[in-house]
Amino acid sequence: MEADLAAALSRASYMYVTTYSASGRPGTVPTWLWPHEGAVYFTTQRASLKARRIRDNGRVTVHVGRRDGPAFAGHAEWVEDQPDLEAALLQAYARKYWILVPLWMGRYIRRGLAARTSVLIRITPAA
Repeated sequence: MEADLAAALSRASYMYVTTYSASGRPGTVPTWLWPHEGAVYFTTQRASLKARRIRDNGRVTVHVGRRDGPAFAGHAEWVEDQPDLEAALLQAYARKYWILVPLWMGRYIRRGLAARTSVLIRITPAA
């Protein structure tokens, strides 16, 4: 990951993830983010449209910070059975989103991952 992009990701509270249908139709949603070891992670409900599109083709475009922020193309994938990575994401979220995660969202995310109703997603920027 290039240095400018890594710096923008470390400062941003949100990223806008565009996923694509089988026919190429885009859909963009904001989500929290955790940059980690050259990739960007987030969680979502397994049944969500973005999760299904990622499972089906993995093509994404990410705008950092704002809908018109710095952008990169990447490949997204489901990350299964990685409890250490899930715990690290929750710790990073608790530091970054220091009110919402400790008070409410942390329990919601943890329960969803444990019940497998949520999934951890990894986005790797295209080379």
